[in-house]
Amino acid sequence: MTARGAILAMLALFFVGMLAAGWLHLGVLTGLSFVAGAALAARYTRRDGLLVVVVTPPLIFLAALVVTEVFTSHADTTKHALTSAAEGVILTLAAVAPWLFAGVIIGLAIALFRGLPQCISDLRTELRGDFGLRGPSAPGRPSTKGRATAQRDPRGSGGR
Repeated sequence: MTARGAILAMLALFFVGMLAAGWLHLGVLTGLSFVAGAALAARYTRRDGLLVVVVTPPLIFLAALVVTEVFTSHADTTKHALTSAAEGVILTLAAVAPWLFAGVIIGLAIALFRGLPQCISDLRTELRGDFGLRGPSAPGRPSTKGRATAQRDPRGSGGR
């Protein structure tokens, strides 16, 4: 599954889990949906999307929580609805904090075994701009086979 697909799947799972938890009055279901979403996304996402899948679950959970609280608030005015939603978000985050911590740790552990260190290394290489260090078969780089090339000084002095 791609990273975008995993994000969409986590959003759907978190949203449905929160709605079911509110309907059944089981706060544990909210936490279990987070842990399941983070773990399943880390397990079934392609290796190149692991970094995104490890970083985004708390943000996706917060977005789903805010939307759920706004949709399910039973207030007569906008001011009371926003106050009710804000209180619900804060109380729910306080109640599921251990579940959030466990879900992030489990997702991170799964991603570490699936190749997260390589994703981090690739990101660092791209951020430094060391595309040329990957080897002569890098795309967009002319072949220097059979001819000597002068190495240019990175300080811009032209090698002098």
